[in-house]
Amino acid sequence: MFLSKVCFFVSFILVALFSTATARAREISIADPSKLGQLATAGPGDVVVLKNGVWKDAQIFVKKGGNDKRPLVIRAETPGEVVLSGNSCLEIEAPYVTVDGLLFKNGFFIEKGNKKNALITFLSHHGSLLNSAVVDFNPASASSAYYWVFFTGANNSVSRCFFKGKSNMGPVIGNDNLDAAKNNAVTECYFKDIPASDDNGREIIRVWGYGKSGDMGPGGAFFTIEGNLFDHADGEGGEIISLKSNHNKVLHNTILATQGWVNIRQGSYNLVEGNVILANGVKKAYGLRMSGQYNQVKNNLLDGCSEGISVSCGDYIDKDLSGFQEKHLAKRKDADGKRISEDKLGSAAFSPQYPQNKFLQLSGNMVIACGGTDLDIGARYKAHWPKEQMILVPEECRIENNIFVRPSGGTSVVGTTPSVEPPLDQFKFKPNVYSGNKLYGGINKFTPAASGCELLSIPEGWSREKAIASFKPLTVEQVGPAWIRAKNL
Repeated sequence: MFLSKVCFFVSFILVALFSTATARAREISIADPSKLGQLATAGPGDVVVLKNGVWKDAQIFVKKGGNDKRPLVIRAETPGEVVLSGNSCLEIEAPYVTVDGLLFKNGFFIEKGNKKNALITFLSHHGSLLNSAVVDFNPASASSAYYWVFFTGANNSVSRCFFKGKSNMGPVIGNDNLDAAKNNAVTECYFKDIPASDDNGREIIRVWGYGKSGDMGPGGAFFTIEGNLFDHADGEGGEIISLKSNHNKVLHNTILATQGWVNIRQGSYNLVEGNVILANGVKKAYGLRMSGQYNQVKNNLLDGCSEGISVSCGDYIDKDLSGFQEKHLAKRKDADGKRISEDKLGSAAFSPQYPQNKFLQLSGNMVIACGGTDLDIGARYKAHWPKEQMILVPEECRIENNIFVRPSGGTSVVGTTPSVEPPLDQFKFKPNVYSGNKLYGGINKFTPAASGCELLSIPEGWSREKAIASFKPLTVEQVGPAWIRAKNL
């Protein structure tokens, strides 16, 4: 009897294990867009295979997902051979969903249902888009705005993907201005040939979230942008990457021949480290610009940029200093272009367009052959005065161990000494710390930085090429899907 019970128990365990393994291996094949209803039968551990072909007007809504141990996988039969065209879209509304190997090409997007004005939307958590591409997916009118990828949930990622040719309004990738949209990531992606436009709001990646209004609490977007290649990815030509929230990381990206800045536009506690920006002769290819508090910008390389590192002045909003603000407030707009006629200077609802730089750590960066200045401390002081009150110069920042190399000579470091005339004489700013900075072939024109900036001649035998190579710029082979190279996209 005892032996029979043991055998039964062992048999039960084996059957359970076999059933679990079988459930994990279940494969569902979908032949074409008309059969997308089969997605409703998929669940944790299943693999949904989309058959090769042109999928026109494919509206893929994933409403059931997996779990942390058994994600739902939706993949192309052959990576890059499932081509979504026409009015197609992808919306991931369930957790733990991985989508792999899709190509969105030569289509357009029309907002439907509850989508957030994006071609690809992450509405839940722990979703992944891998090994996929979006190419020339634009509406007939360039003024029609939508994202290519938009995050509203948390812990989602886009990795090893390719984005090319976005010509309409709206960023390529962005996230919701909600606390729920956090811990998302864009890694090892390839952004190529995004045409330039003078229209604001066409950033390649824009990260909204807590901190956008100068909030200093523990919240933030916690967004990671790491190991991506931006190649002629101009977008708006002003901001390539725009951080408008707290606690984000921009790490080890390479930017080639691309107009615009990597910009901490609004936000604090952000880290910008190990990035390589190579202008390659392109005008308006800028370097690094920043606003906010407790940001770290370190160990980045800038080569041949039109401007180097810009540490901006902040927007004073506590009260109206000139009399212009109150009179013309209804005509002013916030950073998102919305009128703010109901909010008054000094009110809790009024936030700075450019927060003051405080407690910045700017260290270990190298700037080579910059067309303009290498470093500007207090950039845009009194810009557009009296319409704007950008009079808060950076304070209590640490500018240390940066290297500026100017083979053709010229001004390397500049800065702003605040006005002592009324009404600006009331402001007293704490000093910044400058130490260990080296100016090879350049000139310091900012007295407060003089003691921390050593003037040196460029060493004999110094090599620009070797200096760039030491930062290990990314190559095309290291990013995006491997299959795009075979297709010559």
